[in-house]
Amino acid sequence: MVCYVGKCCTHGEVQSELKSLIPDAGLRRRMSRVVKMAVSTAVESLGGVAEIEQVDAILTATGWGCLADSEKFLHNLITEQEQLLNPTPFIQSTFNTVGGQIALLGHNHGYNMTYVNRGHSFEDALLDGMMRLADGESKRILLGAFDELTPTVERITERMGWWRNHQKGEGAAFMTLTAEREAESVARVVKLDFLREELSEAELRSRYALSEETMIRCCDEKEVPFYPTFAATRFVEAVRCIEKGAKEVLLYNKCMGDNPTVMLLQWLG
Repeated sequence: MVCYVGKCCTHGEVQSELKSLIPDAGLRRRMSRVVKMAVSTAVESLGGVAEIEQVDAILTATGWGCLADSEKFLHNLITEQEQLLNPTPFIQSTFNTVGGQIALLGHNHGYNMTYVNRGHSFEDALLDGMMRLADGESKRILLGAFDELTPTVERITERMGWWRNHQKGEGAAFMTLTAEREAESVARVVKLDFLREELSEAELRSRYALSEETMIRCCDEKEVPFYPTFAATRFVEAVRCIEKGAKEVLLYNKCMGDNPTVMLLQWLG
């Protein structure tokens, strides 16, 4: 299976104002911080709200989901003794909130799926997208991932020892996938593997017949911010490397103690 990567964007690359990215004031007002971050990144990656309707499928991935809304709903549940609860935090606490909000914003009625699988969430969504493109079920897909860090989860994960070897982080990244090469295509995904064992750099080069010029990037390096779906941000970084002249980039993700995954991207030639 091979697919092409078009426009992509991380939350740190969003340049447009929030009002232009999410013009519906009522919808914007009801969005939590992470939903605004993810939806604005998705719209920026597409090039505008009008482009949402043009994608055949919306695939999102998250490891933690909308934590702030989940915490708010549970807090209200306790303090209000299960009486007179505001439904909004509950509605927006579900993992598929971002995918649903993107679809509502652009009146998209196509395939919409959210994947939640720890450090493999993004790869699972990418696999679904590649399979849909290969089977002809979709021609243009919006793919993205998001995660937020709240003070509560920060304290819990700190007690678990997560921050001894990683920086704290959160973020969102979105991109378009197509079955055929288009004018906006900048790279292609030629391999997505779910491994059973960890591999060294030498073993990766041998198994995938990589040249010495191939860039290998790990998704859980100590110097980069950590969150379950950071592989999506690394994916965009790999695309940027190819835009700058790299011929091939391999992403190796062994996040959160899961079995590793491998994503191999190539230039279009």
